[in-house]
Amino acid sequence: MRYRLAVASLLVAGLIASIALAAPNRVNVTFESFAASGVSGDATLTAQPNGQVQIHASLRGLEPNTQYSALIFDASQTCDVATSSQEVIQFKSNPAGVVTWNEKVGMELGSIQSIGIRLVSDNSLKACATVTP
Repeated sequence: MRYRLAVASLLVAGLIASIALAAPNRVNVTFESFAASGVSGDATLTAQPNGQVQIHASLRGLEPNTQYSALIFDASQTCDVATSSQEVIQFKSNPAGVVTWNEKVGMELGSIQSIGIRLVSDNSLKACATVTP
């Protein structure tokens, strides 16, 4: 009887430990327009086995044929420029104000707090996506 109880206890402990240590390997986020810019969209962040994160983003409501940059923030869920960030990519919107891009970043998924979209010409924030794994 004690043997069965010990085995059951070990199984429950292992299950609890695996749930506690399990981290998602994919997170979907939504870009919210900032300062009535009209920019919106979504992105999927997928953890890679090599410690990188693949980001696939689709954005709309951008100014046509205009340069933007996407930045990731590791200490801000509000895309605050005063916190540390890393540029992911610079891109140009198409004539319809739409863009889709894929890029890898050398960060762990759990360390990314938000992704900001900024207009290159004046560095103004146009959209922000909070990342909650």
